[in-house]
Amino acid sequence: MATGKKRPAPQDEDVEVAIHPSRKRRVENGQSQAELAKIIDNLRDEVPQVRIEATKALIKTLSAKSDDRSQNLDYSLNRLIKGVCSGAKAARPGFSIALAEVLRLGFTASEWKLPGIVDRIIASTNPDSKAHSDEKRNDLIGRRFAFQSVLQSGVLANASDNDARYLFDAVTELASQKEWLRGECGAMLYEFLKSKEGSQLKDETVRNLINSWLDKGLLKSPEGVVLWLTIKKAFPDVKLPKGQWHHNDPLSSQERSTLGKILQKNAVEAGEETNGAAKKQSGARQVKPSFVWDVILGYLYKEGENKFSQFWDECVATSVFSTASSTERKALGLQIFTKAIGTAPAELLQYVVHPNIVRCILDQRAKGDRALFEAAKVPLNQMVNRGRNDDGSDAAQAIVSKLLTILPPNVDKLTRSTVESLLAAIDEDDDLANTAVGVISLMRTPGLEDTAEAEKKRRMLADVLLTIIRARRGEPEQFFDGPESTQLAEWLSELLKGLTNLGYSTSGAKTIPSLTATSQSLFRDRLMSCLGHLVDLPLNRALLAPTFVVETLREAEKSLLDKLSDEALAVLKDARKNLKDATKKSTSTTSGTATYMQAFRLLLALGMLQVYKQEPDSIGVLEDINACYHSPKEAGDASEMLVELLLSFVSKQSALFRKLAEQVFAAFASEVTEDGLQSMIDILSQKESLAGQQELFDQNDEDEADGGAEESDEEDGEDDEEEEIDVEDMSDVELVNGEVVEKEDDDDDDDLNSDEDSEGGEGDEDEEAAFDRKLADALGTAGMDSDEDEDGSDMDDEQMMALEPHLTNIFKERQKGSSKKQDNKDAKENIVNFKNRVLDLLTVFVKSQYAKDITLNLLHPLVTLTRTTSNQATAKKALGVLEQYFDTCKRFKTGPKLDSASLHFTLLDAIHEEMRQGGSKIHAGACSRSSQFLAKLLVAKDEKHWEAVAGRYVKLQAEWRRDGEKSKIHPSVFNEWHSWSMQR
Repeated sequence: MATGKKRPAPQDEDVEVAIHPSRKRRVENGQSQAELAKIIDNLRDEVPQVRIEATKALIKTLSAKSDDRSQNLDYSLNRLIKGVCSGAKAARPGFSIALAEVLRLGFTASEWKLPGIVDRIIASTNPDSKAHSDEKRNDLIGRRFAFQSVLQSGVLANASDNDARYLFDAVTELASQKEWLRGECGAMLYEFLKSKEGSQLKDETVRNLINSWLDKGLLKSPEGVVLWLTIKKAFPDVKLPKGQWHHNDPLSSQERSTLGKILQKNAVEAGEETNGAAKKQSGARQVKPSFVWDVILGYLYKEGENKFSQFWDECVATSVFSTASSTERKALGLQIFTKAIGTAPAELLQYVVHPNIVRCILDQRAKGDRALFEAAKVPLNQMVNRGRNDDGSDAAQAIVSKLLTILPPNVDKLTRSTVESLLAAIDEDDDLANTAVGVISLMRTPGLEDTAEAEKKRRMLADVLLTIIRARRGEPEQFFDGPESTQLAEWLSELLKGLTNLGYSTSGAKTIPSLTATSQSLFRDRLMSCLGHLVDLPLNRALLAPTFVVETLREAEKSLLDKLSDEALAVLKDARKNLKDATKKSTSTTSGTATYMQAFRLLLALGMLQVYKQEPDSIGVLEDINACYHSPKEAGDASEMLVELLLSFVSKQSALFRKLAEQVFAAFASEVTEDGLQSMIDILSQKESLAGQQELFDQNDEDEADGGAEESDEEDGEDDEEEEIDVEDMSDVELVNGEVVEKEDDDDDDDLNSDEDSEGGEGDEDEEAAFDRKLADALGTAGMDSDEDEDGSDMDDEQMMALEPHLTNIFKERQKGSSKKQDNKDAKENIVNFKNRVLDLLTVFVKSQYAKDITLNLLHPLVTLTRTTSNQATAKKALGVLEQYFDTCKRFKTGPKLDSASLHFTLLDAIHEEMRQGGSKIHAGACSRSSQFLAKLLVAKDEKHWEAVAGRYVKLQAEWRRDGEKSKIHPSVFNEWHSWSMQR
């Protein structure tokens, strides 16, 4: 019913709407909680900064005094407890930090009690019986994080003993539910005790913690051991329960067996902990090591070598890696081993690298289908990382020294690579010296009774010494005492001395088992390989190592394995006198003469070493070196003799003597005469065949009297016909001295094999036909009648006896033919290798003697070699020598003076004649560049020579146009001539 009163308009400001106070509070609370909910939602953000800002905003909001503050705290507490139960990626970190701060605020600003908070956490995280396993797991993990927040809130600092015990009992109850929860709770309590809040706990509070674990029977668990050790160290005044460990020390030697079982998670008797009630904790498969291992290892590292080594041997190496251990246990053990490799002090690594563990790794790495093949790779990589990343090289030295003691002779590629990387990581002289001495000692007593196995181990160790030197080629300063020093480093002296004595002498410590002749020969070879790397240094340093070895041999002359003849001793005495004289002159003369003397010192030292090694002709070689030294200037043939000596060195299959020849040749290059240079040119023109090898090395074929000479002549004829080949069509793989020189495709056969096969294919067919014919004739002479018996299977005994000598002769001839073919193939490889070594010397020569007229003598032979060689790598190397010559002249803007233009026009004509022979692009390039080089020299001498040079090119091009497709001249030579001639 209308009252007649006007209803107030909404816009009237004076109007007050009557609202019940309780409803008004609910509205306001709803608004404030909505704001809190928005803030709390940001705690799950994956961006850390967003979570931090949300935590700050939440604490700021809850800190503000208001009527609903208590309700907001309760609301936030409930939300945060539920939040830590979330399985979202960033939820637990964000909510747990905020929960700790809210609890800190709540305990001070509200009337919260610790037992009540614990009960709320348990109630909020109690999984429903019908919940999915993942939900149950999330709730239990959430409870663990909620308890962590309580600990981090600092409430325990002022909590009563009963309240603290209530919290610890709740944590221990959670830990006892699942083994993985025990690990989580143990880690949480350990981190808390190590934190700032934990360090402020009262002793009685800490005692409540340890008693809680004791009452639940968890004290003799891995986590219980960690808590015991942590409390014992951080809270020394806390009275720990008696009767648990011998002298209250779980690491005591008398508790080692029990500790080992605990750490391996075997069933552990806990009768003492439960007043005699037998209780066992069943083990569970462990995927990765618990944090417990980090803690216990950390304590043991500080206990000293004796205690750590005993623990590691009994609790890890022997038990975990026993032959009866399961794959799962070994997998866990490998992870523990990896952890120890990364964390143990360097002085303890020798105990960490245990034979049982290394054998397990080698066994698993032996085949790719082994269960732990990949898992065994991890500790090997960790060894390398530790060796490389540690300050100093103590760790690398300790690991590799122990590995070398344990490793068998044959290991997989990764293990071998690990050893090499560790050796390369040792960069301190003391550690290198210890390593070298240790390896030499192992070579004397490798710890193997079987002679054959000991021989293999010694081979492996000798290779290790070579690896030590090879790994330092990029940092040659490590070979010497200092940056400018000419004194060998101590470690290198020990290495060379040890190898020398083992290879040549009977002096020194006893070898068990005794060295075999094979091992001694191997040591001598490895010594030469080491010297091969060391003579690749600048000359003044290259001579130090060979000189040191020779001096070591002189000191051991009375105990040499192979006694020297009187002739050898005499020539060594003369050489030693010359070496002393050269040493004196090299330090007191001008720079040029000093270099000359240093080269002779190197030459004399290596010559003496060959005599000690009792190489064939070594005495004669050293006599020649002595003769060259006595009269290097006066003797007219001294230069030629020296060149011949160096050529004999490069003909050897030895990197050492190849480098020696290059070093010495560089020092003597200015003394090389035209005749000496011609000796090298003669080798380049030699045929790449058995006959060529016989001619070059004065060899005589043992079958020559039986007609072998005629066969050789036939082979020579075939070579002459086939020397003009297009090397572009050949494989790009070339093996020289067993090393790939150039490789683009993975072909199994090298160029030499390919050429030999192509040359001998037709011959093989003829050989087969001849063999069949002779066999048929033999069978015919044995009385086989094809008309009477088509298969000839009914021969009587007399016929068989008559047939036998014929067949024997036929098969002998066939075997002889196969042997000759292999000999020809080997000879071809030898000649090609020899030519490559000579080209190396010529490269050295043109670098320094580019301005001499005699250097021009190389042009035509090198151009010809690019056409006649059967090997593409050799053709490229010959072109490389030419290019080095031309580029050096261009860089220094000088060249031969050309005293006689007519002689050089004759040389130009010879180069143009080579163009007419045709060949590969390499040959065409060599012809073109050589022709242009000569043209530049001639025009530089007299501008009028340009017309004469151009006329020759015109004549050449006219021939090319006239002959058309029949012409062998490569058209590129005209393009290059045109480009050059257009330049002014």
